[in-house]
Amino acid sequence: MRRHWIAGLATASVALALTFFLAVTSVGQERGGGQRGGAQAAKAMPAIPRMPDGTPNLAWVDPNFKGMWRSGQHWEYGQDQIDPAAKAAGLPYQPWARALKTFREKTNSKDDPQVFCVPAGGPRATSTMGTWEFIQIPAQKKIVRIFMEIGHMHQTIYMDGRQHSAEATELPTWLGESIGHWEGDTLVVDTIGFNEGHWMSRNGDIRTSQQHLVEKFTRTDYNTLHYEATIDDPGAYTKPWTIGWDVKWVPGAEMEEAVCQENNRYLEHFEDFQYEGVDPALYGGKPQPKK
Repeated sequence: MRRHWIAGLATASVALALTFFLAVTSVGQERGGGQRGGAQAAKAMPAIPRMPDGTPNLAWVDPNFKGMWRSGQHWEYGQDQIDPAAKAAGLPYQPWARALKTFREKTNSKDDPQVFCVPAGGPRATSTMGTWEFIQIPAQKKIVRIFMEIGHMHQTIYMDGRQHSAEATELPTWLGESIGHWEGDTLVVDTIGFNEGHWMSRNGDIRTSQQHLVEKFTRTDYNTLHYEATIDDPGAYTKPWTIGWDVKWVPGAEMEEAVCQENNRYLEHFEDFQYEGVDPALYGGKPQPKK
């Protein structure tokens, strides 16, 4: 059974992601989300919303223009590097890291922790994690970033001026310890204290406990959030490198429940579930006739 699961893991992971996205779309349409989204597209978009202190609101304030962010599928970070020369050269792997990354690719990413519902942090959370949103809490001097997929994980970004704690590296975690500040309209998030239980990218890039990550989030207009990340990980790379891309707003969308659990058999209850070419045995279900 284990060998059967591994053989179809890459295909199953794609189907799982599609299932999450389709579920959100379906629920949104039932609640009028699709219609609201269409209405928003026809309206002139408002200016970037701001908090009382003047910093950008990375969520929404007008219910007529609600929504959340959706990450694109960025699997090859070498091609997402901002510097053209670095992009041409590829990521600066140490020899062992390059060899491990190559092995992961040749084995079809069968051991990708995200497929086994392990929470991802860092750039992985902004490249293959579907939909998410920021909740800014000025009174508590923190920002919380909530992700729909992979066990409803959340990242707390402390905005109270603190320094990184010793516990961050002594007791590393999945998402690390994040401390943020504003540089003009850009939210800068400094994170250390990652454990080594997850891959940094879908293609198997390496993350070690030595990684120091600096992420920048800039809302360039209502519908666009520019993301940049500088990765300094001397455990796996010969020098720091920087990647970046735009994240798009999903108009009218709302966060929904999504539970990722290995060996989940809940989908067996959905008689009209379409496997779209995926072996239904991977989900413990029965094939359904195409409509």
